[in-house]
Amino acid sequence: MTETATTDRFVIEVSRVGTVDHIVDLEADPASGPSYSSRRELPGEKLCNRSTRSPTSEYITLRDYADWKGFDKTAFEGDAPDQVCSYCWTAVVEHAERGEQHECDDVDERIGTVGYRLRWKQKGRAREEWYDIVVRPETTMAELDALVCRFTTLDDLHLRMYGLEDEYMDSTLNVIPDQQFTEVRDPSYTTASEVTIADVAERATLWDGDRLSMVYDFGTPSHYYCIVKEVYSGDEIENFLKEREPIATTETAAIIDEKRP
Repeated sequence: MTETATTDRFVIEVSRVGTVDHIVDLEADPASGPSYSSRRELPGEKLCNRSTRSPTSEYITLRDYADWKGFDKTAFEGDAPDQVCSYCWTAVVEHAERGEQHECDDVDERIGTVGYRLRWKQKGRAREEWYDIVVRPETTMAELDALVCRFTTLDDLHLRMYGLEDEYMDSTLNVIPDQQFTEVRDPSYTTASEVTIADVAERATLWDGDRLSMVYDFGTPSHYYCIVKEVYSGDEIENFLKEREPIATTETAAIIDEKRP
């Protein structure tokens, strides 16, 4: 992503709320929350959760904000200026760095054709226990779910749902196991057998260091997530699996490593 595209996409939200101003991603879906006015929807999504948003906020580019506040930042790089939330600033810097790395790795050309090594963990127990699952592009979310349930011993007594990054209950994928879909009969959900890893990867530009999420039990939720530890071409997956003795397998995926208490 070019510097101009970054500075146009991410703007400073000038508000009287809090001691610093925050950053909004204008390309994200409009923030959910109270409807302040039929004429005034809060644009985009704020990049941290450390303040509330105000319908009276103004949105200006970094260059205009820097001129106003009298500092010399014209691009999102280095440390955050004192007037801007450091959490929001770091999120933009990381986004730009990831975009540059994706260009170097020809990610756009390879997305949908590669497999992944996904390290699955439960929030709050990440250091004590994890499981590495290797998936191919054609692996369905149903196959992945079968392996996730194998090590978590989750059952179908409560709903579970897969999403992107840290979405959990706010999943934009709305992927649930097939057998649970027949119970809820809600057309807003998608059955796991209808979605492949390639589908998810193309939607999320899934690459090294990115995450997926899963929530179990919507009433008293448990949160699980995975980190992409490796990206594999088709031949690399086959050679890798020949060298390893999988712990458990489906037709196109396998648990290949684990850390248990």
